[in-house]
Amino acid sequence: MTLASFDAVLFDMDGTLIDTESAYLEEWVRAAKLQGFEITQDLWHQMLGRPTIDCHQLVQDAFGVGFNMDVFATEYRSRLNDRLRDHVPVMPGVLNLLQDLKVQGTPLAVATSATRKSAEAYLSTAGLRDYFNHIITRDDVDQGKPHPEPFQKAAAALSVAPERCLAMEDTEAGIRSAHGAGTIPIMIPSLKQPANEIAELCHLICSDMQEVHEHLRPTL
Repeated sequence: MTLASFDAVLFDMDGTLIDTESAYLEEWVRAAKLQGFEITQDLWHQMLGRPTIDCHQLVQDAFGVGFNMDVFATEYRSRLNDRLRDHVPVMPGVLNLLQDLKVQGTPLAVATSATRKSAEAYLSTAGLRDYFNHIITRDDVDQGKPHPEPFQKAAAALSVAPERCLAMEDTEAGIRSAHGAGTIPIMIPSLKQPANEIAELCHLICSDMQEVHEHLRPTL
């Protein structure tokens, strides 16, 4: 299967460009355990790809009034900052793909559920910031993923029609957002394989960004 021509590429950040979701999971689980609570796999899957404020609400709803969200958030944020301050791993195949797209002059943007501060810091530390013309963060939208707004704004920032944009995502919430925005969704699952209803929304599902690159080579 090959892809038709496209005018721009939009990327999710966590789990798509950079390998941060495993760190998030480990630190969220650890912080919850300090209060005697367990973040189950099912709860974590519900949170994947969603803005932090939504994830906090899911956790609070699951654990109830006996759970101290402020203590939890302070603990996991401190640990994450320590882990990711000096080194943010890049997902396999990302750098080569970005380099090829940049050589071709393809407009690139990020649509992330992270805050502006986190996105700028993580992408800069990973050495990826300069590849992107625009970054749309949780701070730039009224509604986060799975709402279409993040990808709609990313396409608009590049002045490219959504239907001419590829959208790279690793989560179900992200694919719903990309599909709802009218882009061409490509899924690279990281921590969870898509349910059938999500797979049907994808133009392509790849094991990693190297496989995505192979599909795009005929158009580059």
